[in-house]
Amino acid sequence: MTYKATFCETTTELAVVTSESKRKDQKSQLKKAYIDFISSVVGEPDYSFTLTLNPVEGPRRISTKINDAEQAMDWFLHVLNTKCFGHGYRRKGIELGVFAALEGLKIGQQPHWHGAFRLPNDFSRDKFLLAFEYAKSRTKRFGWQEHLEPYYEGTWHKYITKTGVSSIAPQFLRRGAP
Repeated sequence: MTYKATFCETTTELAVVTSESKRKDQKSQLKKAYIDFISSVVGEPDYSFTLTLNPVEGPRRISTKINDAEQAMDWFLHVLNTKCFGHGYRRKGIELGVFAALEGLKIGQQPHWHGAFRLPNDFSRDKFLLAFEYAKSRTKRFGWQEHLEPYYEGTWHKYITKTGVSSIAPQFLRRGAP
């Protein structure tokens, strides 16, 4: 009887370990597929960025943080594309390639965006940098913490998807002009 109980416990532990390893394997395969999908849409980015929202006093619901962050990013991209391509950028079908992921939604954390930009082939980097600063200054919800640097590492997509698929905002995954 003791032998049978020990065997069952060992079998149960083995089943738990096996199911956990399967789950981790599936999760890593899903993440790899997701990163490959993002890379196929955005391509090879030119710049990576981090933009932090202004601190807000008092408790905030997660949904309010998400809405504020999405509205701020939407406005920022509109101003940025307008500054880069003019007011007819939507009619002309010209815009920057972008990918953005939102983090910092838990209690006591500050919401911030990690993302990447891909510029059109013949677009001036100096013009983009001026437009980026202009758009940031026109977006009141973004705070003073920001980081923009040339994209030079191949693991950046993995870094910004570290919080999982839930941090990705699909409306901020755009191919942009070639």
